[in-house]
Amino acid sequence: MWSAIKSAFSGQGDRRAAPRVQAMGKVVIDSSTFALENWSTSGILISGHDGRLIKGQKFKMTVEVQEDAKLIVFQAEAVVVRIAGNKLAAQFYRIDKHKKQQILEYFARNTGSPK
Repeated sequence: MWSAIKSAFSGQGDRRAAPRVQAMGKVVIDSSTFALENWSTSGILISGHDGRLIKGQKFKMTVEVQEDAKLIVFQAEAVVVRIAGNKLAAQFYRIDKHKKQQILEYFARNTGSPK
C-alpha cells in the first residue's frame, strides 16, 4: 500500500495512457531496423537503439506488427519520450489515417478494450 501511495506522489508509477501489448514486429527508422518490444495505441517500445535519437526528438518510422497470419504495416511520426540502455520509448503524434481503424481493431482483439 505504501509503495502505491509513494509512487502516486513521486510520479514514478506507470504513466502510460493506453495498455501495452507484447508484439512480434519491427520498426524502421531511416534505413535502420529495430525490434518491436511492445506497443499501444499511443506509442512503441523498441530495442537495439544505438543512440542516434535523443529524448524529445521527433522522427518518422514504419511499424510492422505480425498478428497470426496478418501483417499490420503503417507509417507514423513520433517523439522520443524515454531512453534506457538500448531501449527507446516513443509516443505517436501522427499515424497514417487509413490504418487507425485497423490498429484500434487489433487492440480490441488483444486487450479486450472497445473499438
